[in-house]
Amino acid sequence: MVWILFISIGINLLLIVSWIFYYHELKGMIRQIKIIKQGNSHAPLKRIGFSRRNQQLVEEVNELILSFNQTTKENKRMAKQSKEMIASISHDFRTPLTSMIGYIQMLDKTTMGTRDLKYLSIIEERTYLISSLIDEFYLLSLLDAGDYKIHKEAINPITLIQEQVANYYEELSATFPTIDIELADELIVVQTSRVDFERIVQNLIKNAFIHGAQYFNIRLEKQEEKLSFIFENQLSDGQNIDVARLFDRNYQSEGSRGADSSGLGLAIAQQLAEKLDFSLSAQLQENSLQFRLDICLDAWKIRNIEKTQYA
Repeated sequence: MVWILFISIGINLLLIVSWIFYYHELKGMIRQIKIIKQGNSHAPLKRIGFSRRNQQLVEEVNELILSFNQTTKENKRMAKQSKEMIASISHDFRTPLTSMIGYIQMLDKTTMGTRDLKYLSIIEERTYLISSLIDEFYLLSLLDAGDYKIHKEAINPITLIQEQVANYYEELSATFPTIDIELADELIVVQTSRVDFERIVQNLIKNAFIHGAQYFNIRLEKQEEKLSFIFENQLSDGQNIDVARLFDRNYQSEGSRGADSSGLGLAIAQQLAEKLDFSLSAQLQENSLQFRLDICLDAWKIRNIEKTQYA
């Protein structure tokens, strides 16, 4: 009877040890799968320990991983190829359009009658619109493909915003009875791209024409860790805006005046902001739409005007 007891104990110990090894092996494989799932590894699953019971499972999972890696690689290649093709097509369209605009401007308008001048004006307006849309597609395709280059310099964002407001002041005055620009003439120097900062501001102002009415405001809020430029406008009647989709490409809200808009302006503005290490967000405040352009502390400095040259 004693030897039966010893055999039973031995078998139980063997089962326990076997289970411990099995559990350790299974836990190791789960850990590897989690790493692969998070995208931190493309290596095949390795069998841990000496057990062969999970060999078939490991082989099947490895085949799945291999297939997934190949599909992911092919999808990335096709996406990159598609973005490059869109950029190339957009670029090819720009050249003939520029020529068309040049020929239109060269026409002798003094010999035309009133009717011909009207039609020519429509053609010119539509040609400029198409050219502007293609420029937006081209810029967005460069941003998507990662081929867009940033050239940074020292600028004063307040000065640049004031310049853009002056450029659009006639249109702003026609759209908004009340315009409030709360930007003091303060020397704030930001190391960033002048062209891209201007485009962000332009797109935010143009968006106000589409969604705004009655009131338009730009103001600066300074905190210890960041600068925030706030662009705010009252919404026109009948506006139904989905803020969560506002930066989506081609999104146009119900009741907007964006018939000639591509819907790409805000998507471009947000991508450019990210490219410049800024943050651009939007929110609704009762009947007002508010955009916040945040510049982190390490991207700006307030300097002595005698010691700093700025744009």
